[in-house]
Amino acid sequence: MSAGGGLPGLSVRRPYLAAVFNLLIVIAGLAALLGVEVRELPDVDRPTVSVRANYPGASPTTVDAEVTSVVEAAAARVAGVVSVRSSSEEGNFRMTVEFRPGQNLDTAANDIREALGRVERRLPAGVQDLIIVKSDQDAWPVIRVVVFSDEYGIETLTQTVEKEIVPELTAVDGAADVLVYGDRKQVIRVEVSPERLAAFGLSIGEVAQTLRAAQFDVPVGSFSAGQMEVLVRADATVSDPELIKELLLRDKVR
Repeated sequence: MSAGGGLPGLSVRRPYLAAVFNLLIVIAGLAALLGVEVRELPDVDRPTVSVRANYPGASPTTVDAEVTSVVEAAAARVAGVVSVRSSSEEGNFRMTVEFRPGQNLDTAANDIREALGRVERRLPAGVQDLIIVKSDQDAWPVIRVVVFSDEYGIETLTQTVEKEIVPELTAVDGAADVLVYGDRKQVIRVEVSPERLAAFGLSIGEVAQTLRAAQFDVPVGSFSAGQMEVLVRADATVSDPELIKELLLRDKVR
């Protein structure tokens, strides 16, 4: 029986030749797979700059009107900005500025920093910790560190994290920012009784003024030795509840 024509016949008559053809097809397919870049979802990396600040004691409405709107207007005028998203909360605000693809991230962060520097004087005096962080849009936290202790309180633990752990993590190459959640600053809270205020004829404003006037330290002069001069300050820290009780409000009322 003789083999027919065409490719089936050639494969029967020349099996090695058919195998070589198939091998060439496989090699060409692998070369195309490795050499041609085809993506259904291309990685479009849009540079993103985040801005945040604290405004202790301010309501969300006040933060939005006096801080967020000012910062938004300044950031929106920067060249290359695609969108600006912000949120105002009690005592703080956050803003995310997205630039068009291809924009240099360092240049974008510097432009935002310069724009906010021009309007910083217009912000209320109570605004604190205005921070600008540059990050890629797809840069998500990759490490979550939980710190706990059965020996130290939350205030002491917060100081340890901020002074010893955060600087080490910030210094890691590629780390954009380190955020601390659940921290608690060491403060003294004064609880005021309205009945006691009324009994002594005092107002809450007088109590607040007395607390504001409590000096943490006071200058007492300077010490000179040759060409060196050292300023001397006396420690008058009011950091103990008993010292708070001794603050004089009026006459003999403490």
